[in-house]
Parts: sequence; structure tokens; C-alpha cells
Amino acid sequence: MFNASNKGLRCQICTGCGRCGVTAGDGQKDIGIRVLTQESLIETARAKEKGIPLPEDKRLAAADIGTTTIAMQLYRADGSVEDRYVSVNPQTVYGADVLSRIEAARDPSQAAKMQRMVREELRKGIQRFRGRLKRGETLRLTVAANTTMTYLLMGWDPAELGTAPFAASHLQGADLELDGVPCLILPSFSAFVGGDIFAGCIASGMAGQEKVTLLIDLGTNGEMMLGNARKRLACATAAGPAFEGGVNRGIWGADMVKFLAILRKERIVDETGLLKGQYFENGIRIGNVNVTQQAVRNVQLAKAAIAAGIEILLNRYGIGYDTVDRVVLAGGFGYYLRPGDAVQIGLLPETFAAKTVSGGNTALAGAMLTGRRWLCSDRESVRRELEQYRRNTSVINLAAEEGFAQRYLQSISL
Repeated sequence: MFNASNKGLRCQICTGCGRCGVTAGDGQKDIGIRVLTQESLIETARAKEKGIPLPEDKRLAAADIGTTTIAMQLYRADGSVEDRYVSVNPQTVYGADVLSRIEAARDPSQAAKMQRMVREELRKGIQRFRGRLKRGETLRLTVAANTTMTYLLMGWDPAELGTAPFAASHLQGADLELDGVPCLILPSFSAFVGGDIFAGCIASGMAGQEKVTLLIDLGTNGEMMLGNARKRLACATAAGPAFEGGVNRGIWGADMVKFLAILRKERIVDETGLLKGQYFENGIRIGNVNVTQQAVRNVQLAKAAIAAGIEILLNRYGIGYDTVDRVVLAGGFGYYLRPGDAVQIGLLPETFAAKTVSGGNTALAGAMLTGRRWLCSDRESVRRELEQYRRNTSVINLAAEEGFAQRYLQSISL
């Protein structure tokens, strides 16, 4: 779903798949960020598989069920992508965010309808992929989703996810069968840190390395995870619409960061986020984008929450900025964000600029890597491994952390 009117060749729905010209190859130089490639992920998978051959009669697909988008991919034996299926999550008719879906699901009939909607989209992808299978081949599907989407997929009542203390009774993942296809649903960590972040932990290499990685997935909720194979901390903070194109409708969050960085360099916006007098009321036009005072404020508030969250994670982990070996930005936001722009507005500290990479759709990548393990062993072995990852990860509540409010206020300035 491409729209070239104001974003270049960018999809209206981004899954971070990397098919855009600016996200791979020569385009990496244009956006100023290195990309965690599919090839490097496959090499990691092969190392873990220790030479065990993949079964020739079983094919793997992965799905990322996002609040806005459902993305699916079919893989060849070598790990390359053979086919894709991407659609808007039909549940968006109930609202753009998870809290709207949770509220709608209080009506059992609507909850059942949302379950049918998402399962039907998965079936469409499965049916498409079946057309690619050879005689005698069967399909398996691994699924990564945020916690609310997992609840709605499985038919669990999500009411507890929207009410304090926001407990989640179903975190261990699940098994499902759709149209005869076995599906492995990845576990979640908490009500707001779900299976998509679990997959990101696997895709980024954090779960299998001693080096310390910081994974940042910026959407309506800004989920972050810090750690290595032995210890991991995760958190979520409300980022609002600033990083999903909702600040100026249709304008990507990474573009808003870039525009704000330009305005700051040109001293058209000051460190408090105030536009110069002549631009305060009607905003300032950059190209065909009008950057308003409200848009600037929204980005400020969102980036302050992320910056404060990063600081809290590091403090709780007991390390400084310099100790982090790699920063992985997940999703479409990460593909287009220039680390220098993020540093310019205070979203990332300067020490992170050179060690930041784009992970693309880490939810799909992590689901793919988990699926390869599943093909090489049995479901129970994979389940035990995933449960060990889950138990070695702690989730912290930023709102309850001492000093978070102060750090947040200090991080608002540009």
C-alpha cells in the first residue's frame, strides 16, 4: 500500500519489512542508520540449530498481529521470504488503541466478533501461502502479538489488562490450530509488554548474547527492553500518537523527529519547544508538511517519556550509557529515524548515536527464529526455552519508580 505523495515510496501501513528502497543496500547511507539484516538473523538461527537440518516437508510462516497492522510472511528453507500478506487489523473499527478494544470487549458478542476478525485475517494469509506449497508440504505458523491482541485472538477476557493493577493472567503463550495449521503463540511479559517485544528480544540477539542490548519499539506504547542472555529488564511508557504519524495526520514519527531537529538547529524552535512568534499560531511549513506548535509539544512529551524510561532502565540494571553495546530500534520508525536527529532533540543520548541499528520488524523476525527452532525440535522444548527467557525478564512499572516524574520533566526540553 504505497503512497508517494508526501513520504516517498513508503507504505501507508508500515511493517518494517525493509522492502522500501531507503531501508536496504545503498539506501542505508541515505538514512544514516545500519540495518540488522535478515541474513544476519538467519546465521544466528543456524548457529543455534547446530547443523540440524530443517525437515523438507514442513514450511514455516510467521505473523505479527499489531494493533493497527497484521503482517505475515512465508519463508523458504534458507530463511528468505517467499511471500507476504499484510492487512489493516480489522479490529480498528473498535478504536485505534488497545484500551478501546478492551472496552469494546466488555460486550461478549463484540469480543467474539473481534476474535473472528483477526482469525479470518490469519486464515487469508494461510490460504495465500498454501498456494506456494509443494505437494506433501505442510505449514506451521508462529505468532507474535502485543498482550491485548493475544487475548483477543485466543478469546480470553482482556478486562484485567485495562484496569489497575493491570495484571495479566495469561502470559505463557498458547497453542492454536487454524484451518489445520498448528500455530505457536509467543508468550508475553506483562499487560503492556507483549509477545511482539518477546520476539524482539530474540531477534535482536539479546536473549543469546553476553553483550548488553537496548531494544526500543516506539508506537502508541513505547516498549523497551535492556539486557543480555542472563538478565533483562523491560518497561512500557505511553508515547501517544507522536511516533505513529498521529501528530500531523499521515506524517511519520521519524519525519517529525527530523523536522524538529531541523527547527532546533535553525533556532526556529527554542529549547523549551516554543516556535518563534510568527510561527506560533499557524505553524511552519517544511516542504509540504506544516509543523504546528501542538505537533512539537506532542513529540516533546513522547520523547521525554522514552528518554526517562531509558534512564530508569539503566539505573535499575546498574549500568551507564557507555556500557550498552547496541541499541536496536524496532519497526518502521527505526528504519527511517536518523540517530543524529534523535540525539539533537534528546530522544537518545549522544553516546547511543554510533551504536544504534534498525531492527526492522523484530516481531516477525523473532517469530521466524522461534519457528525455525520449532521445526528443528519439538513444541515442548521450544516452550521450555521461551519460558526460561520469560522468567529471566523483569518488568518494571515506570510510574511507580522513584524519580521517574523528575526525569520525565527534565527530559522535555529540546
